Amino acid sequence: MEVDNKRRHSEDELKQEAVKKIKSQEPNYAYLETVVREKLDFDSEKICCITLSPLNVYCCLVCGNYYQGRHEKSPAFIHSIDENHHVFLNLTSLKFYMLPQNVQILHDGEVQLLNSIKFAAYPTYCPKDLEDFPRQCFDLSNRTYLNGFIGFTNAATYDYAHSVLLLISHMVPVRDHFLLNHFDNQGEFIKRLSICVKKIWSPKLFKYHLSVDDFLSYLKVREGLNLNPIDPRLFLLWLFNKICSSSNELKSILNHSCRGKVKIAKVESKPEASESVTGKVIVKPFWVLTLDLPEFSPFEDGNSVDDLPQINITKLLTKFTKSRSSSTSTVFELTRLPQFLIFHFNRFDRNSDHPVKNRNQTLVEFSSELEILHVKYRLKANVVHVVIKQPSTDGNAFNGDEKSHWITQLYDNKSEKWIEIDGINTTEREAELLFLKETFIQVWEKQE
Repeated sequence: MEVDNKRRHSEDELKQEAVKKIKSQEPNYAYLETVVREKLDFDSEKICCITLSPLNVYCCLVCGNYYQGRHEKSPAFIHSIDENHHVFLNLTSLKFYMLPQNVQILHDGEVQLLNSIKFAAYPTYCPKDLEDFPRQCFDLSNRTYLNGFIGFTNAATYDYAHSVLLLISHMVPVRDHFLLNHFDNQGEFIKRLSICVKKIWSPKLFKYHLSVDDFLSYLKVREGLNLNPIDPRLFLLWLFNKICSSSNELKSILNHSCRGKVKIAKVESKPEASESVTGKVIVKPFWVLTLDLPEFSPFEDGNSVDDLPQINITKLLTKFTKSRSSSTSTVFELTRLPQFLIFHFNRFDRNSDHPVKNRNQTLVEFSSELEILHVKYRLKANVVHVVIKQPSTDGNAFNGDEKSHWITQLYDNKSEKWIEIDGINTTEREAELLFLKETFIQVWEKQE
């Protein structure tokens, strides 16, 4: 009997020790109070700040730095001991851990703080969320912003890409596909692009602006993006073609929504023939329809900065809506009008020594609505070109070329207002004054 009591007492002690051991391994949720969301930036490149490796990277939720590994002697482990920082997020699996205990925080979905951090790293949506987009939102500093109409940092370098990402983010079929689906099984390009679109429409940003520097660096290093010169049209075409080669689903959506067709026919009028003879006829698909501006001579014939020539967009479209009569001419006929019709206004002569300084500065007049071949369209986006004059280094007049800067103007269906996005700044604009800048790309949406 005494032996049984001793054995039972010994078993109880072992159980108590086991419970103590288990409890010592449980995460201390008091550490969550040390998390500082204001220091977190999930837009930056996901590499360890010590080893510069992109593999198995964790974000310290106290200081915001990225560290590799979780095991003993790893940069993240050492950082947790040296700095007394204990809460980490795996940037691939989006799981939370306590270090140096190396214990996963379970049931993190029940902790509002961790939910907000996970959403900031990788936003997710359901169809009901999209019903009230766009809406007024607040960042951690209580600054208001309109989701979908987001400014970007580093506009001096990547403004052309910011414009294009905003354009495709406002093409509803493309936007909805990116927002409502997960792309874990897709290639790295589609996965990264989807995160950009998801963040543009995020109603829970920590800051009221974004950075896509990491995405664009990836395109240059890993995907062979090497455009020279770089402007929004070239990047848009590159991006569309890259999307189509990377995802069959998105290829189908883009072909249906954005791809039009134009028939091109050579027409010759022979003196001995009473009627014109149609030569070779080809049908070409297009993503972007280029409209040629009338010839322009900078500051000649009395032109000045305040007295630039103007032309209505309907006159530019006659190339595609009316036949041309001449001894030898090319006739263009639109045979398929897509849901989103994209115009490019050809302003630059890339053979010029100074293509920006010698650009065509003709202003294009347009209203918010347009009818093409009895199909009604409404203007959704307008990308404009402005010039940044280069400073002189020796006090003399600068003889080099000027620098282009791109500004995006987007229409908000909900408020029926135009929002201009220039860098991190967003401003309301009057629709009647949009044409006063050099329009370069426009997106028109078909009205049912």
